[in-house]
Amino acid sequence: MFCHLQDPGYPSRCWRGGQVSHSGNQVMAINTVWSIDLGKSSLKAARLRRSQGHVEIIAVDKVDYPLGEGGEDTSALAREALEVFLARNSVKDPVVVAHPGQGTFSRFIKMPAFDQKKVDDMVGYEASQQIPFPLDEVIWDYHVVDREYLPGEEREVALFAIRREAVEDFLLEFTNKELAVESVSIGYLGVLNYAVHDLALEEPSIILDIGASHTDLILMDGDRFWIRAVPHSGNEITRAIQERFNLGFAEAEKLKLATAREPQKAVKIFQAIIQPKLKELVGEIHRSIGFYRSQYGEVNFSKLYLLGNGSRIIGIKRFLQESLNTPVEKVQSISHYRVSREANLKLLQSNLPAFSTALGSAMHILGDAACSVDLVPAEDKIAKEVNRKKKHVFIAAAIVLLAMLISNYLLTKQTSDFKGDADFANKEIAPLKKGKGGKVAYDALGLEFNGLISDMKGIVELRGRVLSALQSLDSVLATFPNSNSPSLTVPVKDGAPALGEQMEELLSQRLWIPWARFSRLDDPMAKDPKKGSDVPTEPTYEFKVRVMVKSKDNLEQSVAFIREKFQKPLEAALKSQGLDIKPSKEGGPLVEIGTIQPNLDEIYHSPSGRDAGTEGGQEGRPFDSVEVSWVVVTSPVEVPEPEAEEETPGEG
Repeated sequence: MFCHLQDPGYPSRCWRGGQVSHSGNQVMAINTVWSIDLGKSSLKAARLRRSQGHVEIIAVDKVDYPLGEGGEDTSALAREALEVFLARNSVKDPVVVAHPGQGTFSRFIKMPAFDQKKVDDMVGYEASQQIPFPLDEVIWDYHVVDREYLPGEEREVALFAIRREAVEDFLLEFTNKELAVESVSIGYLGVLNYAVHDLALEEPSIILDIGASHTDLILMDGDRFWIRAVPHSGNEITRAIQERFNLGFAEAEKLKLATAREPQKAVKIFQAIIQPKLKELVGEIHRSIGFYRSQYGEVNFSKLYLLGNGSRIIGIKRFLQESLNTPVEKVQSISHYRVSREANLKLLQSNLPAFSTALGSAMHILGDAACSVDLVPAEDKIAKEVNRKKKHVFIAAAIVLLAMLISNYLLTKQTSDFKGDADFANKEIAPLKKGKGGKVAYDALGLEFNGLISDMKGIVELRGRVLSALQSLDSVLATFPNSNSPSLTVPVKDGAPALGEQMEELLSQRLWIPWARFSRLDDPMAKDPKKGSDVPTEPTYEFKVRVMVKSKDNLEQSVAFIREKFQKPLEAALKSQGLDIKPSKEGGPLVEIGTIQPNLDEIYHSPSGRDAGTEGGQEGRPFDSVEVSWVVVTSPVEVPEPEAEEETPGEG
């Protein structure tokens, strides 16, 4: 049996984990994206960015459509709203769009345990049997349920499909504006991904997203979810007011919104018009819960979360709470998304329930979706992937070519120099070979020539050690916060003090590296005094770093912070790169805390004293500056055991 989402259907399951599309490719995460929800009464858009394991909202916008007499928007109105949005925003990032849930199909099937390499072929065959249209007439995607299966247990697979012309017409609105649509999500899956990411549900819960033209009901039970489109919406209530008072649709909409400002009129309208419609909605919710329990046993849903513009209907929270005997919460704050100071916080705060689809739909493209489905046509996916790889190939080729040219120049120059030295040595050696002392002179010049070759190898080795040191430094710096944007939770009526405290805490944990220097040392300690200076010297290097931190209560605390958070991790990272800290004569690591300068206003970037300072005004000043240096070797220096003196015969 095939399930249309507007009717009660089969429950849908989706576990967090690797999502696989029918193209066989894993989701490729993009760092920054615009997500657009082109609804029936308004356009909602959000720009999000993934940074340091968090998803940050950096911009939001909302464009309402003027409503007609029938309460139905037209394509012209949607295009107009899109033009307004593009005029107000510079959209250069990839775009993900949310297709409304109406008209989409889903089916959950069970398949024999399969080899991952054959999953595309097996699911493709099942899709051709289950979808009631030829596959070339639909855009479809699938999701393999990621959970632990018993040996030989059948796998669960979710199929999603929509008519090709519906997707192409929907995409045309965006491609005509030269927008780079990277992904097409489904509205109710956007709400699902938003709920999983931000609400962090721990108990079975109900998500009710009330839109202008339809309502999405999502029952969430652990990792399982079930979706149904309910035929009740905000426009249904507006039409009821329109019929009752014989008004135009736009006037009825104004009256519905005005009830929040006139309590006496609100009570009358609620009792006479809104309450009967909400009773019908409650009946559909009870029906859906009953069907779910008939399939999966007794489940008690602990809370209902209200989303969408319809959640603003006067009296809806209290009525649903009393009718369902379940706590009801209007989603009015953000818990796990971060909000940039650049975002329009007032707009987001006042319309947060309406932004849930846009916020959740972006999670797929950012690589953090609970359930990932993409309805972009396969040929568009292939074209985008080819263009993306072309760009990467050109960049990589340019870098490789530049590196080859530099390496070739240096190698040619060094080879030419060494060839000249070798020719000179051979010229000097030739007559000496024939003379009485030729062998001694020949050996001496040979040693000099071998020294030149050794120097050449030393240059190559030094380059490798420099890269190892920089990689170690980079791995340690990656653990420090690198963003100036604190985590915000809306509403923010106490936002200013909280922002100040968060920024102060953020800056106190940051660390600046104005410069670092890595150089080769002549190491007299590596020579054995008993055996003379002919013993090869152990390759020894000095790694010196200037570290700056926001001034602590005193200089000792600043030094302790640098020692604990930077010095120790860097020593461990150097060791992982094959660079050990050389032991001192006392046996400890040869580390020196050098020049310490407190309360600096500026950050200087040059160790040589050249004018490389920046103007004053850096965030977090004043700074404490500490210079730390290590003496490192490529491997631990083994201290030779003292040789046992041979006993002379006859002694004793």
